[in-house]
Amino acid sequence: MMERTQYFWRSVCLFLAIMMIGAAVSVVAAEKQIKIKVAQYAKDLEFNCPQGAAWELGGQNGRIQPGEKCVLTGTMTAKAIRRFRVMVSSTSLAETETIRADEEKWRQLGFPVRIMVVGQEFFAEDGKTLLYDNRLAMVEVGVFNDKASAQAMVDKLSAQGQSSWIYEEIVQLAQGTLSFSINGTFKATGKEFALLPQQTIHMKKVEYGAGYSWHGYADRDYSGSLLVRYGANDAIDCILTTAFENVLAGVVPSEISAKAEIGALQAQAVAARGEIMAKIGVRHASEGFDTCSEQHCQVFNGDTTYSIDVGRKIAPTAGYVLMGQNGHILDAVYSANCGGHSESSHYVWTTQPNPALTGKWDNSGTPALDLSEEEQVGVFIRNPPAGCHCNNPTVEGGNRFRWNKSMTTADWKKVEETLAIGRVKMVKDIARGVSGRIYRLTFVGERGEKTVMKELNIRRLFGGLASACFVSDWKRDAAGYIVSAELLGAGFGHGVGMCQTGAQSLAKQGWNYQRILSHYFTGSQLKKMY
Repeated sequence: MMERTQYFWRSVCLFLAIMMIGAAVSVVAAEKQIKIKVAQYAKDLEFNCPQGAAWELGGQNGRIQPGEKCVLTGTMTAKAIRRFRVMVSSTSLAETETIRADEEKWRQLGFPVRIMVVGQEFFAEDGKTLLYDNRLAMVEVGVFNDKASAQAMVDKLSAQGQSSWIYEEIVQLAQGTLSFSINGTFKATGKEFALLPQQTIHMKKVEYGAGYSWHGYADRDYSGSLLVRYGANDAIDCILTTAFENVLAGVVPSEISAKAEIGALQAQAVAARGEIMAKIGVRHASEGFDTCSEQHCQVFNGDTTYSIDVGRKIAPTAGYVLMGQNGHILDAVYSANCGGHSESSHYVWTTQPNPALTGKWDNSGTPALDLSEEEQVGVFIRNPPAGCHCNNPTVEGGNRFRWNKSMTTADWKKVEETLAIGRVKMVKDIARGVSGRIYRLTFVGERGEKTVMKELNIRRLFGGLASACFVSDWKRDAAGYIVSAELLGAGFGHGVGMCQTGAQSLAKQGWNYQRILSHYFTGSQLKKMY
């Protein structure tokens, strides 16, 4: 059992224990605080504080005047140490019978089973009243010091039809020193830099979208206090401590159109709040922060014109989350466009089925189609049923309802190189979820077979598909080997939970956020947590 932790948004005062030079910094006690990693730098970080700030590093401290150019230069002395754990199931800690059954199943199969608990208990101000418990029990069947060995085990399990994933445990963060200068004048050196701005921090060249087609760099503004140090990725981490609702105001316009109707914005806020709270202590627990600002968690672009306007619109939802039928906070996930039918969570991730995250038709009717059947998926994609909420070109994401991709011979060669089984002759044993998304398929090559599991792995294998709901027309050479392909697909993203395009359409029809959330998260209930 994990130690009880204090209610993470307990009222705190963000006073830094540093000597102030000049005028004192005005600090207001902030409620509902959260730590979010907002940036990562390989070596150098440049920033300024338009209204001034106080800083501390290596026992030295001082003041930054408004607009002064500040630079932190890092020198890494030791890389992070990781362990790679192969997990085969994830279950709420309260579901003891399911955990025992999973444990026994894998023991009987001859694996060295270990139960790993992640997450937290959250208590009220009295330190005794349990507000919620998001802890999960994950069944581990192998632990390795290198990722390649862990991946080999995952591949072996996939060949046996068993779904698994790699959980990266940070044993030790990277080590290094930071050197701080103001306007080119050296000030101090040390391992952790603390910054308390008068109002905002203006950070230069913040990287975003790493590994995606929209990868780039942008200057961004943040409100809150900042901690800078080396982190898990052998780079400099920038961790912002700020009000939870301030983060939500930035997340919502980063994840959905800021121009969406108020019902969609408020639904997005409740979903995003619940997703963050459900994953605190589950992700990034050993890295010193609660969530990150990238697609891995939820996109947060800091303080923008949009965030100010959206923050005002979502304010009535402050503190509200969705509760699942098991009485726990629902991890209220969402995707850009479900394509007309959402997906059940257990087909996308290795989790127990969740009634609130069960796939459903996103239209006004129930078409007579079984999307787990190959031929019917083709009908669904080529001739979509009428009335799909996400088939709406007037809202953001409406153009993602259907898509096609032509895979050239060069594209297909990359697939074969990844599979490493020689030339591929056949794709077989295609398994689909309730939305038609593929969660398992097997390639037959010159040197054997390779099974790929999980929709994200499948999307990445084919060069970054919009979704795993697609049908294919394989092009073959005279010997019968696949040389290229035409893919036709539906939707954008994993498809679980709320369809953001559909939510925008429903909001335009006058639906409020309560009704939108009830539509996408079956049987869930709204609850105000603070």
